[in-house]
Amino acid sequence: MQPVIPDIGIATMIEPLFALIALGGSFVLSLFVALVYKWTHRGLSYSQSFQFSLVLLGMLGSVVMMVASGSLLRAIGILGAFSLIRFRTAIKDPKDMAYILLVLTIGLAMGAQMYSVAIMTALFVSLVILVLTWFNFGMTSKHESIIRLMCKSGKGGSVNASAYEVVLSKVSDSYRLLSAHAHGERMELTYGVRPKRGSTSLMILEAMQKEDGVEDAELFDAKHQVEF
Repeated sequence: MQPVIPDIGIATMIEPLFALIALGGSFVLSLFVALVYKWTHRGLSYSQSFQFSLVLLGMLGSVVMMVASGSLLRAIGILGAFSLIRFRTAIKDPKDMAYILLVLTIGLAMGAQMYSVAIMTALFVSLVILVLTWFNFGMTSKHESIIRLMCKSGKGGSVNASAYEVVLSKVSDSYRLLSAHAHGERMELTYGVRPKRGSTSLMILEAMQKEDGVEDAELFDAKHQVEF
């Protein structure tokens, strides 16, 4: 008597009502997560296309789970198809990657008919995001700013950088030289500074502008994720 080998290529039929619930539910929950992303986004890297992608990825995740359910061959085929896809868009903010994983998890749960898990995940994780954003979680009280100085040479033909550093030591809590570039008779000095308690980066900028030899001063605030 030969053993019965199950046919791994036979897939269970997907009922239209089940597919409609999975797609509709993943759309609503992914749209909710996208709105939470919009409400809590900080910085300069906001993208409308990323909002669209969050909604679409959640729905596609449910479709992938429905297609792969009940058929091992389909699941292997989906893995092979995904191996051919190359995502060229770089994700600069790790938090954006967490949002992508969140909507995919919701979509997969809806596709697997785990509706309560999908709803609880969307609501609970979104609540955690809102609370962490409200308390400004992870932000230090003193953040570093970037100050760029364009200085001209003095009587001796050189830039007296030590004099500028003396001023920085007085008006800032700490400083460090990031780069120095010579442009003929001028030199560009870039410092990373931390303001003292009760002071601001603008006060440091104003103090440096008053120094002899400083032709131009520019401030970049690292708190708002400006790339240097």
